Amino acid sequence: MSSMPFHLYNTLNKRLEPFVPRDPREIRFYTCGPTVYDDAHIGNFRSFLAADLLRRWLESPLCTLESDPIQHENFAKAEQSRRVIHVMNITDVGHMTDDDSADGGGEDKMEVAARRIAEAKKSGKLPPDAGVDPDDPEAIARFYERRFKDDAIALGMKVAIEAEQDHTLMPRATDNIP
Repeated sequence: MSSMPFHLYNTLNKRLEPFVPRDPREIRFYTCGPTVYDDAHIGNFRSFLAADLLRRWLESPLCTLESDPIQHENFAKAEQSRRVIHVMNITDVGHMTDDDSADGGGEDKMEVAARRIAEAKKSGKLPPDAGVDPDDPEAIARFYERRFKDDAIALGMKVAIEAEQDHTLMPRATDNIP
């Protein structure tokens, strides 16, 4: 099979360049994940699904890389020969004020989430035993993190499915704060 190696657009030099991984047998990449103060929406999932699509293409036996020692003679061999590791963070702290306020003077998004959750519990839209305390920012973050992961799994995103078994694939920002 004759094909052109996979190329990516380099925004630094504004050119299309062949993708040359350090190790063509194991490709690793990182993407920003959600900031968990609200449910993710289709606009958020657009970038997450684009990363999932990139990952699936890199795993595909149809994807060829420049100087790729892996021969793509059959699908089974190709799947066994290239491993793609995708890590997506969960931002559960920081970036929590209104984006329109460059000086950080915007409203705290966790406080808004706390009010939204308290109101949802009061109105019955959220059961009182939903397992989230509106007075606990960490509980709010865990609540929306779980909802994001459930949605991502329902969409078939590989990183979310694999993170159920390997939590290092979706690390929390707070895990990196001593």
